[in-house]
Amino acid sequence: MSDELELKTIQVVSNNNNIASDVRVEQVSSGNGARSDNVNTAHEVSPLLSTPQVGDANNAECSDVTIESVNSSKPRWRDELQRVKRELNEVAVWKLKKWMVILIVLLLIALIIAISFIVCAAGHVDEDETYDRSSFVVERFFRGNFTLANSFISHPETQAEEREKLLEELKHQLTTVYNSSSALARYFSSVTINSFSDDTAQFELQFIIPSENEQLVRYTLSREMVKNVLFQHFYDQDPAGNSLYVKPTSLSMEVWTRGT
Repeated sequence: MSDELELKTIQVVSNNNNIASDVRVEQVSSGNGARSDNVNTAHEVSPLLSTPQVGDANNAECSDVTIESVNSSKPRWRDELQRVKRELNEVAVWKLKKWMVILIVLLLIALIIAISFIVCAAGHVDEDETYDRSSFVVERFFRGNFTLANSFISHPETQAEEREKLLEELKHQLTTVYNSSSALARYFSSVTINSFSDDTAQFELQFIIPSENEQLVRYTLSREMVKNVLFQHFYDQDPAGNSLYVKPTSLSMEVWTRGT
C-alpha cells in the first residue's frame, strides 16, 4: 500500500489590500482509492483588518482621548460667561435687550436718589442757623487774665500811644477769636482789656443769650467751653516775631456777675 501526496497551489485574494498569496493544500489519499480527509494548512491573512488599519484605529482613539482631555481642561467659567452673554443679548421688552433694560433701571435709581438729595437739601431748614437776635436779652460775663511773653508793653520806656495801639490789637485778636467760633459767635457781644500788671492782662468777656438758657449755660456757654476756645487760639500761636504772644498755660477764667 502506497500513500500519495498531492500538493495543489491555490490563490487567495485579499479584498482589503488586493494582495494575492499562495497557499499550499496537502491532500492525502490512501492507496486503496479511499479518499482521506483533506488537511488544509495555510497562513491566512484576515481580509477584514490589515496592519495599516489597526494603526489608523489606534491613532483615531488617541485623538479622541486628546480632544476629550482638552475639553475637560477648558475652564468652566468661560462657558458660564458665554451663557450670560447670550442671555443678556436676548430681547426683553420691545426691541430692548436685557442688558439695556438693566442699565436703564440703574440710571433711574441713581436719578431718583440724586433728586431726593436735592429736594431734602433745599427744603431742610437748620433750626440752629435761624434765630432771632432780639430775643437775646440775658447777659453773661466772664473775666480772667493771661500773661504776655514779651514785657515791653509794661516797660516804662514804652510810649503810651504805642501801648494803646498794642492793647487795641490784642482786643481785636480776642474779638476775632470768638466771632469766628461756630458755637459762640451768635452770643458773643464784646471784650474789654482792663489793665496790665507785670505783663499780665486783665480782660472781660460779655455774651448775650436768650431768656430760656438752661442748656446754653450748662454746655455751650459754660466756663470750660469759653476758656478752651481762647486757650486753643493761644496754643496755636507762633511765638517767632509775635509781639503779642501769650503763654497758653497762663490763661485763667471764671464766670462773673457784674456788680459783685
